Amino acid sequence: MSYLYINTELALANFCQQISQDARWIAIDTEFMRTNTFFAELSLIQIQSEQGEAAIIDPIAIPNLECLWQLLTDKNILKVFHAARQDIEVLYQVAKRMPVSIFDTQIAALFLGHGNLAGLSRVLDKELNIQIPKDQTRTDWNQRPLTKQQLEYAFNDVKNLAPLYQKINQSLNQEQQQALLEDFADLLNPKHYQIDINKAGERIKQAKTLVPKQQAIVNTLAQWREVYAIEHNKPRKWILSDDAIIAIAKRPPQTIQALYNVPNIKHSSVKEFGDEWLKLIDEVFLTPESWPAKTQKTKPTTSQEEVFIQIGQAIAQQVYIDYGINQANLIKKQQLVDIIRNSSTEYLIGWKKLLIAKPFQEFLNGKQVISADPFLSLKKKTNNHV
Repeated sequence: MSYLYINTELALANFCQQISQDARWIAIDTEFMRTNTFFAELSLIQIQSEQGEAAIIDPIAIPNLECLWQLLTDKNILKVFHAARQDIEVLYQVAKRMPVSIFDTQIAALFLGHGNLAGLSRVLDKELNIQIPKDQTRTDWNQRPLTKQQLEYAFNDVKNLAPLYQKINQSLNQEQQQALLEDFADLLNPKHYQIDINKAGERIKQAKTLVPKQQAIVNTLAQWREVYAIEHNKPRKWILSDDAIIAIAKRPPQTIQALYNVPNIKHSSVKEFGDEWLKLIDEVFLTPESWPAKTQKTKPTTSQEEVFIQIGQAIAQQVYIDYGINQANLIKKQQLVDIIRNSSTEYLIGWKKLLIAKPFQEFLNGKQVISADPFLSLKKKTNNHV
């Protein structure tokens, strides 16, 4: 299958106009670079329409992509991605606009049993017996000109994404399709892609185990790092690593020499920013009222709640057997506790709601019973006596 290589505004306008007139859906993929920058750099956009019209668009050569953004925000045309989150993030960063009407084949493939192994290569192999080469994964997609082999590699994913979407879409029942609409709507929530400086410390998972004073140091340094990284478009870890921030918080240094002795810290950063970091740490000590509140301990579970938790975990294990989704990626113990205590399932949407939250809630409410079928798998049945 051939494709256009589009590197002028006129060619892009003509292609987008043709797509807008003919297509109900398009498959889309992107190539981007993020090796030495904070923000991803959009390198290529690959598109194939329902009718087979295909193009590789060069955003580096085209300063004005307005007609492409109009295509991506056309609610009458479905945009099909695989693992959409990163593509949407880079498109949103560039356009400051969110695509509308999307379908993510990676999420949808969960219902076909691909579970945690839903990478495009594996799903294509299992569903369509298509093997795609991975010989250009280290390509610098910002370099020009790109070789024919590199362009073919970039086009391969979107070329095969079109028939994969058709196969998956035909395999889904109405309930599954309805659940996916919630997942896709959530993917298009701008809050996932907007940068909140005040929440920079939350990115550092190790901080959750620290005391409030230490957490305050983490938050302060992480927020400083976020501002600097954004302003200078540099990766966070190039400036100050998470491990170094945690080490500083645990044993706050009082001198530049002590900063140099912090594990995993870049000496060049200490030389450039050390005095500023020490001032920030001093400010934390002087303002205890700004420290995070102590985390409230969760009420211990009762023996009866533990029984219900085990039933919820059994349902989750059956989901793993049926769909290949690990329990850790499906539901956490505390979420089961919240369902038991508060009937709260609002934070479990889409496929998680359909596969675990809804059946567990209905079991607790007596609307479903759980039994073993002749093949010793758990089966959920509607309780008609309720």
